Amino acid sequence: MTNICAHEDFGGNISICGTLYLVPTPLGNPDDLSPRARSILESVDYIAAEDTRRAARLLSSVGIGNDLISYYEQNADQRDEQILNDLVENAKSVAVISDAGTPCVSDPGASLVRKAIERNIKVVSLPGPSAILTALAASALDPSRFVFLGFAPPKGRKRDEFFEKLAQEEYTVVFFESPHRLAKTLAAMEQEGLAERRLTIARELTKEYEEYLYLDVMSASRYYETVEPRGEFTLVLEGVNAFERRTDTIVEEFSDEELRNLLRQLLTERVRTKQAAKILSKITGVEQRRLYDLALEVENDL
Repeated sequence: MTNICAHEDFGGNISICGTLYLVPTPLGNPDDLSPRARSILESVDYIAAEDTRRAARLLSSVGIGNDLISYYEQNADQRDEQILNDLVENAKSVAVISDAGTPCVSDPGASLVRKAIERNIKVVSLPGPSAILTALAASALDPSRFVFLGFAPPKGRKRDEFFEKLAQEEYTVVFFESPHRLAKTLAAMEQEGLAERRLTIARELTKEYEEYLYLDVMSASRYYETVEPRGEFTLVLEGVNAFERRTDTIVEEFSDEELRNLLRQLLTERVRTKQAAKILSKITGVEQRRLYDLALEVENDL
């Protein structure tokens, strides 16, 4: 579990470094921990875990005993230096795990990997559980091209921009949401004109109460008006391309000048730029981003 690093001291000696392992852990079912993952978690010098209490329960359930240190978003910078020092100076090997699934993806670890690569430390990433791919594979939506957007921001302009991007994305979109914000997220998707888009909601993946709902956004929103969301949610949304193929949407071709004239009419009626682009997008089927850019041009000329 050690490797030669390209680090020379003043005498020209080559350092021996440890290896950084990225080890996926089960989403819920402990039987999903692979034999290779088990072997590495047993043999590394220690494990950096997002939640040491949760990690201790997992390791205990599968009969693994090893040292744990906490490694989460708020202490990542400090821990990065500690782990890198152990890898380089002490030739220790370290495994990084998240609460569930693959580390670094919407979980701590990405900064550590970047710094390790910059220092020529060997990084080994194991295949294994992923909520993104598990939900996508069972979504019945196009899995050939997809975009992962992480968690929807909780509030503010970033949240608005998230749903604007969601509405315009060409390919299947996968993202996470917490149970206490799920209803508001579905309502925001409706407001962005996504009511008829197909949506697969994957809940509590691999756990006892695992559930898949195959709905559209409007139906999902109505459903969670009467059902309290519980557990961990992964959402898979139909992209624009698939939606238009499915509904045989025919978008009339408009020149930029024609669109500017239509936008000018709205803007002169004191409709705000973003709202004008959204209204005209629903009427014409033209991409909202294109209309917004044109609206900004028109607004500068008024």
